[in-house]
Amino acid sequence: MVDTRQRHHRPHLVDQGLPPVQQLLLLPTGVEDETRDWAELPLDALLSVLRRLDAVDVLMGPGHVCRPWRRVTQEEPDLWRNIDMRHHGKLANGVDLQPAARAAVRRSSGRCEAFWAQSFGVDRDQFFFFLADA
Repeated sequence: MVDTRQRHHRPHLVDQGLPPVQQLLLLPTGVEDETRDWAELPLDALLSVLRRLDAVDVLMGPGHVCRPWRRVTQEEPDLWRNIDMRHHGKLANGVDLQPAARAAVRRSSGRCEAFWAQSFGVDRDQFFFFLADA
């Protein structure tokens, strides 16, 4: 059987005369170094991404990336219209999710249309009163 795969030639870093770290930073000729500033992501694109996450994930992650992302997670009530906290049963066993749920409801600024949760703790009735008043 004949091996038809092409073999890629990898240059040896030692043969090029530069320290290995500097060689790794070099780009092939004609290729520009492209960087992206994720803080400058347009609002509609960022909201599109964040809407694909559930409330617990949004509360625990993207708001810690940068100031613009934190502002969006805290000040965009449309992001919090549907608050889904159902898929964190294991987390709910070790952590009280009610403070997170209250934060999500507050961020909705009265626009919360749907709320889902399971394994919600002993003060669930107080939370429902809080949800009704929000």
